[in-house]
Amino acid sequence: MPKKTFLNLPEDRQAEIRALLLTIFYEKPVSQVKVSEIVTALQMSRGIFYKYFEDLNDAYDYLIHYYAGQIHGEIIDYMTQQEDDFFQGIEAFLLLYVGLDQRSDRYRQLVLLAQNSYLFSYRPEADHGVAAWKELLEKNHFEMNTTDEQISFLYFSMKLVIDSLTDMLANNWGEKELLKDFRFKSHWLLEGIKKR
Repeated sequence: MPKKTFLNLPEDRQAEIRALLLTIFYEKPVSQVKVSEIVTALQMSRGIFYKYFEDLNDAYDYLIHYYAGQIHGEIIDYMTQQEDDFFQGIEAFLLLYVGLDQRSDRYRQLVLLAQNSYLFSYRPEADHGVAAWKELLEKNHFEMNTTDEQISFLYFSMKLVIDSLTDMLANNWGEKELLKDFRFKSHWLLEGIKKR
C-alpha cells in the first residue's frame, strides 16, 4: 500500500498519478514496466516515487486495490437502489460495462480487475456497512441465519459480478449475452438446480 507521503498529497495529484499508473499498467505487465517510465511521465524524481511507493509492485497493488474498492462500492450502491430486487440491481450495474470504449478509463480498470479478480475474495477486518447489508438481505427475503453467512454472501456476490464481467470480456459479449448468462446464474441461486 502507498506510503503516508502519497496519502497526504492533494486528491487531484493522487488522481493524476492513478491515471498515469492505469495507462502504464494497462499497456504492459508490471514485470515489463520501469520506474523511469513513471517518473518521466509524471515529471518527478526517482526518489519522490520511492517516497510514495515501496516499489513498482506496491504501486500496482495500490492501483488494483483502489479500483476494487471503487467497484465494490458501486455494486453495493446499485443493489441498494433496487433494494427489493437484489439481482435487478446487479444487472443495472453490469450494464454500465457493456460496449465500453476500450480507450476509456472504466474499461481499462475492468481489464485490470478481471486479471486480479482474487481481490474480490479479500475480507478486511472492518465491519462497517454490515448493518446496511443485513437490511438489504432482509428486504430481499434472503434467509441467512448468521452474520458470518451474510458476510460470506456479500463476497460471493462481488465475485459473481466480477466473474460475469470477466466472462463478458473473454467472450466479447454484448448486453444480450451478458444478461442471458447472468440470469442463468441468478436463477440457479434463487430457484436451485435440483429437480423437486
